[in-house]
Amino acid sequence: MAMSEISRCTYHVFLSFRGADTRKSFTDHLYTALVRLGIQTFRDDEEIERGNNIKDEIEKAILHHSKISIVVFSKNYAASTWCLNELVMILEHKKSSKHIVLPVFYDVDPSQVKNQTGSYAEAFTQHEQNLESMVQRWRNALKEVADIGGMVLQDRHESQFIQDIVKEVQNKLHLITLYVPLYLVGIDFIVTQINQWLEQDGANKVGIATICGIGGIGKTTIAKAVYNQNISRFESFSFLADVRETSQDCNGLVRLQRQLISDILKEKSHKIYNIDNGINKIKEIVCCRRVLLVFDDVDELEKIRKLMGTQIPFHPGSKIIITSRNRCLLNAHFISQMFDSEALANCGGLSKLFEVKELASSESLQLFNWYAFGHNSVPESSMAYARSLVKHCGGLPLALQVLGSSLSSKSVSSWKSALEKLEEIPDNKIQKILRISYDSLEDDHDKNLFLDIVCLFIGKDRDYTTTILDGCDFYTTIGIENLVGRSLLTINENKKLMMHQMIRDMGREIIRQESSDIGKRSRLWHKDAFDVIREKIGSKTIKCLTLDLKVLQKTKAKRTTTTLHFPKHSKSQFLMSNDVDMETQAFAKMKRLKLLQLDNVRFKGDFKDFPKRLRWLRWHGFCMQYFPVDFDINELVVLDMRNSKLKQVWKDTECLPNLKILNLNHSHSLLKTPSFSGLPSLEKLMLKDCINLVEVDQSIGELKMLTFLNLKDCTSLRHLPRTIGSLISLEELILSGCSRLDDVPRELHKMESLKVLNLDETSIYQSRLGLHWLLLKRSKGLGFSWASLPGSLVKLSLESCKLSDDVMPNDLCNLASLKSLNLSRNPIHYLPGSLKNLTKLDELLLTSCTELQMIPKLPVLFNVFECNFIFGGNSPFQGYTVILPCFFSSTRCVIFGCEKLTEVEDIFKLEPIENFEAEEIRRLFNVDSINRNRLQLFSYLTDSIRLATPQVLQECGITSTFVVGSEVPIGFKHRTNEHRISFFLPTPSHPDEKIHQFSLCIVFSLASDQMLELLPTVHIFNETKKIMLRYRSTFVGIPHTNDNTMLWLIHWPVTDCQFEGGDLVSCMVVPIHLSIRKFGVTYESEHNIRYEYGFSHLSTGDEVSTRNIKMDLTKLLSSLESYGNVKVQLCSYIEESEVVASPQVPFTSSKF
Repeated sequence: MAMSEISRCTYHVFLSFRGADTRKSFTDHLYTALVRLGIQTFRDDEEIERGNNIKDEIEKAILHHSKISIVVFSKNYAASTWCLNELVMILEHKKSSKHIVLPVFYDVDPSQVKNQTGSYAEAFTQHEQNLESMVQRWRNALKEVADIGGMVLQDRHESQFIQDIVKEVQNKLHLITLYVPLYLVGIDFIVTQINQWLEQDGANKVGIATICGIGGIGKTTIAKAVYNQNISRFESFSFLADVRETSQDCNGLVRLQRQLISDILKEKSHKIYNIDNGINKIKEIVCCRRVLLVFDDVDELEKIRKLMGTQIPFHPGSKIIITSRNRCLLNAHFISQMFDSEALANCGGLSKLFEVKELASSESLQLFNWYAFGHNSVPESSMAYARSLVKHCGGLPLALQVLGSSLSSKSVSSWKSALEKLEEIPDNKIQKILRISYDSLEDDHDKNLFLDIVCLFIGKDRDYTTTILDGCDFYTTIGIENLVGRSLLTINENKKLMMHQMIRDMGREIIRQESSDIGKRSRLWHKDAFDVIREKIGSKTIKCLTLDLKVLQKTKAKRTTTTLHFPKHSKSQFLMSNDVDMETQAFAKMKRLKLLQLDNVRFKGDFKDFPKRLRWLRWHGFCMQYFPVDFDINELVVLDMRNSKLKQVWKDTECLPNLKILNLNHSHSLLKTPSFSGLPSLEKLMLKDCINLVEVDQSIGELKMLTFLNLKDCTSLRHLPRTIGSLISLEELILSGCSRLDDVPRELHKMESLKVLNLDETSIYQSRLGLHWLLLKRSKGLGFSWASLPGSLVKLSLESCKLSDDVMPNDLCNLASLKSLNLSRNPIHYLPGSLKNLTKLDELLLTSCTELQMIPKLPVLFNVFECNFIFGGNSPFQGYTVILPCFFSSTRCVIFGCEKLTEVEDIFKLEPIENFEAEEIRRLFNVDSINRNRLQLFSYLTDSIRLATPQVLQECGITSTFVVGSEVPIGFKHRTNEHRISFFLPTPSHPDEKIHQFSLCIVFSLASDQMLELLPTVHIFNETKKIMLRYRSTFVGIPHTNDNTMLWLIHWPVTDCQFEGGDLVSCMVVPIHLSIRKFGVTYESEHNIRYEYGFSHLSTGDEVSTRNIKMDLTKLLSSLESYGNVKVQLCSYIEESEVVASPQVPFTSSKF
């Protein structure tokens, strides 16, 4: 069958089957297998749109839209007259066309079908009683189809039977698809993404994409699945496997070119004599047909250039997919070289990167189970080991497949032994695949960088790691970029270096294979490091050593409790504890050691023979009171002594010209900082939680390179040296938690680089001298000024400093660069109005300012947004212009716990209802009186509940209140028990008259205890003009119980929204967590004429046959024009009766 014939068909295959027998079992599995290979398949429950005639659609699918019919004969097939008629239609179509019929005998023998015996005989006995005229046609059809011959299940497994059927279909369609594993887990999402990309403007756009990820992640499998599902949509297609490996062989590139040309022309291999000849031929054939090309496992772009050349004239609609471990493979320069100008013009925006991620834990277990057990379940005896093995694989499909297959049919003891071995020695098959990425690194620089990161820096900050490794003569920045590009390393959202567990194991295995003598390996960690130090077998080969005694103890304890032990050859089986002293002499031969971690390790002996080329020393839990004077650390770049027992770091001035980071955090015995005179390069100084630190050395002012200083929680520190103002490069100063710090030098204002200042929980406000540089005391005529703060500040935090109104500033103009201000947990009542002048402020934190009552105007952006309303695709409101009557602030203002806050200027204001006259209440809410019982009011802004009489809320131009009640007031004539009302606005007396406000009354109760999680929302739709107004209240009243009700009264001005006579209007409450009991609406015109409607709720398709208008007449009655013969509904509130009549003028003894 020619490809052009296939392309004209909507479906390749029509599935005919007895639904009750096989729809959810065999036929469903067959359908899935066909579709996964890109074979478009029709089955009635999937393909027929609701409402279409099923018989007509099936007839179309058979006669016009498919090339093959697969007829699945099951035990009860003949009982269905539908199936028998379908079979007759299929065979008649076969006689008049090239339609192919493939019978599949699922759980019946072909002879049963041919001779109608067994269950088929029983079915025909029934048919002969009811449908005698059709019986002979059906018998003939069954005999004819049985004679065709087909696929018979017999004793085969269903899965293999399905694969055989699929292969037969492929042969008949002449579709050459690629093998994919039978068990595919966790790839559907990314396959769908790539399929969507292929379809995007597919007819005329050229596209190129990379599927990237670490080795064994499933890139090739995904590419094959995509290829199989899409080849029918292209005129020609080719999948070149193992490009990296094949291209390294003699004439490998020429062989790849031959295959590519052969696949595209669908002919036998062409003679290609050299690469240039192949390039010319490829350019000649791709320009005249839409092609799908997949290049699998490409390690460098030069391979693609040598295969196809440059300036390739791809036909519009062609697509190229590359799988690679290098996520940075494609770049703009390569794309501009690869395509000719015409193809390049059609390539815009279609260059794409698809990154394959590890499987989730549940998906990993599922895939492992398929290979280990042949089904997705685990015997109870193996469950614990299966979960441990799956965890060890880290979501890597290759590892799950290899380990699962290797343990299939093995005993529990074998599983246990395999897990123990994996703890020590990674699986060779997996390592061989993963190592390809390492071997592809261009030079020893990147390889050594990778191995150092493997041993020491996984999970560490990127900048921190760069500082250390730059000091070790690496070009770390570009090196890390190369490792990320090869999918050997990732950088997470917190800028930490991350690595897949099996990539780490691969790197450590490379080191382990350097020598069988652990003392001669280049890098040592944990157990091996312990053994080398303990046995003094180190050598000059060692560059890096890391040992954390506590971690090693925990690991040993964990392995012991799970009955997993160190190998017999290990020397580490004795009890390890913090009391173990090791000798410094063990390091005498490690002359090249640069990176050393010795956490919680104690040594005895002197340090004169210790390595003298150390660049990084991390010694957490250092147990000496002073740093050894004979310890040569002259070349150190980073010294990390957290949790040490140091009282003084070194007694005299130490000259460390290269030291950039000094970390003494949590050194509780430290009394004084060291002299900094010999540390000219120091950039970061950390003294966090040094609780006994009382003095910072005056020499700190000499640190001209210092950018970061952390003194958090130094609770004994009372003051800082005035020389701190000389830190011209300091960008971040953290003093939070220094609870005794009551003075900060005025020289702070000289620090022109300072961006972050944190003074949380300090005592600066209590200073007897006062922070005169901050003018914390109010001065007559001067007000409050923080003029002495450096204008460079971007972030200022004064949380829990007990600031009161007396010490708050009136003027903040000198802090024009401020982006974040934290005043949380201070007893302030008001904030200065000058906040509005901080135009760059995007974060104001006021959490738990329990006395705060008012916030002045903040930097805000008011706007009206037009957007598509977020209803479902079939919603009648899709495409509405949305008008949001609320503010859009450029400032993130956090006010949780501000229980007394009643106003944020220009945003919301909350007032007791007692502040309003009765007439104003009537005007706002269309009610004569309000129940003033106390109620609970929850604020979504402050996350707090207040108990008070009803409060009037004004926000975004809308006024609302919550009151106790259960009925819509009588002023709201029309009532509904639904959450939505629809009505037409009446024709006004004046042509230019428009509605200028709505009043709404909502009676609600609690539908869920989670009502406080989402803001209640009300919408008004002008369905005629396609306009939507939305109001989200930042407060909500809380009924006492789920059975109690409450009224929500809303006054909603709509002057600018063009509501006028004849418009269809809908009002709707989004009842999330609220149960809407009753709903009423009224509206008012610009000329003070109040309209109330009495229409029934409109559902889809309803028509309005009458217009009932009710008017509250005012002194403007005489100016009204006639409404003609329109009838109106009059309501007598005294007699509680209604009448429909021509307009009437009521007279009463009272004034109207």
